[in-house]
Amino acid sequence: MTDETLEGEMEEALRVAYAAAFKGKQPTREWMTALEMRAGTHGEVATLDDAGKAVGKVRERVRQITKEMKPHLQGAALPHLSPVLEVLVRESPVAEPIGGLLSKSGLSRPSLTGGALLNFLELIGVTATQLVGTDLIRVDGWLVEESEAAVMSALPTAKKHTASFGMTTVVEICQELSNTIQVADPDDVRRVLEAEPSVKWEGKWLWVEKRDKPHSNRLINTARSILSVNSPQTAASIHEGCRRLWKFRKLDILPPVEAIRGFLGASPYFIVEGDFIRPVQALDYHDVLGDVTVTMIDVLKATPHQIMDRTSLMETCLEAGVPKGTLGVWTTYAEWLERVARNVIGLRGSRPNPAAVKSVQEAATARRNAEPRRKEWAWGTEGRIVQTMYLTTSQLHNGVLFLSSEVLTMLGGREFQALSGDEPIGTVKVDNGFCWRWRPVFGVLGAKPGQVLQIQFDPVCDTANLRMGEGELWG
Repeated sequence: MTDETLEGEMEEALRVAYAAAFKGKQPTREWMTALEMRAGTHGEVATLDDAGKAVGKVRERVRQITKEMKPHLQGAALPHLSPVLEVLVRESPVAEPIGGLLSKSGLSRPSLTGGALLNFLELIGVTATQLVGTDLIRVDGWLVEESEAAVMSALPTAKKHTASFGMTTVVEICQELSNTIQVADPDDVRRVLEAEPSVKWEGKWLWVEKRDKPHSNRLINTARSILSVNSPQTAASIHEGCRRLWKFRKLDILPPVEAIRGFLGASPYFIVEGDFIRPVQALDYHDVLGDVTVTMIDVLKATPHQIMDRTSLMETCLEAGVPKGTLGVWTTYAEWLERVARNVIGLRGSRPNPAAVKSVQEAATARRNAEPRRKEWAWGTEGRIVQTMYLTTSQLHNGVLFLSSEVLTMLGGREFQALSGDEPIGTVKVDNGFCWRWRPVFGVLGAKPGQVLQIQFDPVCDTANLRMGEGELWG
């Protein structure tokens, strides 16, 4: 007697089709087993070879028999089919085997797979769209309603986010998966991710564990960089280091402090002790970071408290061979640096005492006050505007000049080609309050603090002819 499930109905349709194809002859138990295997009424759809073995026949004989039966299967009635499809559409996505869900209400056997269901539809010549108005597709071990197909990209998206940001959330994944036509359902995305053992959770934050590729995770790499310089460090300090690097990389998903603490605590590469984090194996920045980076860290390590004022740090690093452009980026964005106080930069985790910080600030102020500061302007020949001024350490590092107010008024909003003799060496721009883009120009000129710079602006030709010298340039 046929059991009252979708598979039972399919098996009865196979018997009827066999009898119709072969003049009322009933299939043997062996042939029935082979037909059920090819249909998928007991699990996945079997190959022709496997079905042939069940009856001791070659695959070609099985193919011939099923070909003869096919016309008689078209339009076969399967009363449970529409209810099954309605449940699957309503509960989409459904994990394989889909019978795990359907058998609870007696619609199918527990072993029913999405592949078998789609095969049933093909055998009887109907589509899910004809029966319930939408199609079902099989993706990565799930059966999903076609309009929700984007949900099945949840795991690949989580993997991508893990590599880029270290951690992510269901909301962030949904935002990427959604478009103007389809909106990914957060509950469906969470269900897909929770079914994947490699997805780990820390509150609402998640990541995909990659034990075979630990360094494909940006958060792990950033924590290693920071802790290779000073260890242990707090989760808040590591979070702030990440924030600096993320800003430079233009990354828009930064986990909060508590999520980072939980993530690093779950990692086999770090140990969390209270609020402090350290690597399982000691890290040396000479091994973890690049040679140029190491030079800058060595400079700070050589100081008593691992801190320097910005100007002194940049000067010392330049003398050590660190490129000026690299210095400008690192002092703003490097994860292993931190702004300890106004005009004081130090290695993250150095924790200098307040007296040391104040001493560095006072020394920087005294140095700045000792530099000559003078500027004046005059009319030159043929309508040129001549600006003469001492160069300070700050101007050289920032690439910004504060011209005389009269010059700013006359030239504000214009760009000039900087010339050394007749050779173009850059372009500078005059805004309402300052003149900028001077850093590459100073690099070509080899300018130094205390030298005198004379600029002859030609408003007609849009050029700025430069001279470097000492006191002889004062008018």
